[in-house]
Amino acid sequence: MRFKGILWLRAIAALLVLWAAPGPAAFAGTREYEIKAAYLYNFLNYIEWPEQSLPPAGSNITIGVVGENPFGPALDPLKGKQVKGRTLTVKEVSSAEDLKGCQILFISASEKERLPQLLESLKDAKIVTVSEIDGFAQRGGIINFIYERNRVRFEINQDAARSKGLTISSDLLKLARVVKS
Repeated sequence: MRFKGILWLRAIAALLVLWAAPGPAAFAGTREYEIKAAYLYNFLNYIEWPEQSLPPAGSNITIGVVGENPFGPALDPLKGKQVKGRTLTVKEVSSAEDLKGCQILFISASEKERLPQLLESLKDAKIVTVSEIDGFAQRGGIINFIYERNRVRFEINQDAARSKGLTISSDLLKLARVVKS
């Protein structure tokens, strides 16, 4: 079963690489965010939360976006998918209470100035924080989207994930650049 999981993850990664092949407008418009949306969905499958921190089976699992939403309609196809026995919802959030109702929280670049306060307010929450702000993972975020050779890649701060009781699959770590705070 583990072998099939590795093959599936590699196949998805290969498709994303092919989909993101450089061209004159490789990252223009929503294409970049379609790739990032696919990654967000797959992160849900390769990260384990402490069971008591997830909503009950049959309820919702949530990806939240705080700040200006760069995804546009790219997250719409994810709505309603089943993940870990729960229905995936996507919502834009602003209040501290809404932030804590998410399992994955994408922190938009528009929140760069508020980043220290956001990360501090979420330090005890079992939330996978994701961004594209330069140095996000080194500053205590868990996953940061980066560009390498004109492709969307990601960094993972495994220490930040562990401090929240989150376990990141070794299969996902193999695809990432692992960084420290």
